[in-house]
Amino acid sequence: MSGYDDLVDIESITLRSIETLLRAIESRDLRAVRRALHPNACWQNVPHPAAEGREAVISLLGGILCWSQQVQWDILHIAIDGVSGSLERVDRFWLQGNEYAVACHGVFEVDAETGTVISVRDYVDLGEWRQRVNPVLEAMASRSSIEVVSGHFAALKKGAPLEMASYFALDATLECPAGKVIGWDAVADYYTALCTQPALSALAWEVIEPAGAGEVAVDWRLSSSEEIWATGRDDYEVCEGRITRLRTTLPPAGS
Repeated sequence: MSGYDDLVDIESITLRSIETLLRAIESRDLRAVRRALHPNACWQNVPHPAAEGREAVISLLGGILCWSQQVQWDILHIAIDGVSGSLERVDRFWLQGNEYAVACHGVFEVDAETGTVISVRDYVDLGEWRQRVNPVLEAMASRSSIEVVSGHFAALKKGAPLEMASYFALDATLECPAGKVIGWDAVADYYTALCTQPALSALAWEVIEPAGAGEVAVDWRLSSSEEIWATGRDDYEVCEGRITRLRTTLPPAGS
């Protein structure tokens, strides 16, 4: 019986690990996706070359997860065999208010020791998928710098940290008086902490576009009807619809 029990335990780990990755993908939080993947993870959309390594997989998935307003992967059938899982599913993405769905058959391999997904082989008609989705992604990548920054600030005022982070490139840099953070995960952590501040509901801003291409400056203030609590300026650099650099400066003390 011990052999059977061991197999059941391994298959439980396999199922749980796959479900954790799927939930992370649906959350659109790249931090959760990274935790669910093995450092040596690979993802192949057969017959195309595989994305090798966790960061390459994050780049592959982040390309659409950050653009999406909602993600839902419907599992039609799942079969677990040891550390492998075979999933028939429909992957659904909502982009600019419209739903785009594609049928997939994926073979997932799990590292039982770490409880993370180490390999995915997906069988999907990428040609037909790209024909429908690429024009939408290209339109989002060609958004004006002001449109991108304005969308980010609107998310900031709502107190929606994942939505704020979704406007940033995976290798973005954020500099503020408190320090410097690099990479999407660190940016998302920064805004998650910032959104604990109730004063954000009082945020107001004015967008200014300097002469430089892809550069936007925002003068902002936090204030009530009686007093101004804080002011500052955010200088953004935007490339292909994503913020690549943000520098926040505050006025000199006493000014």
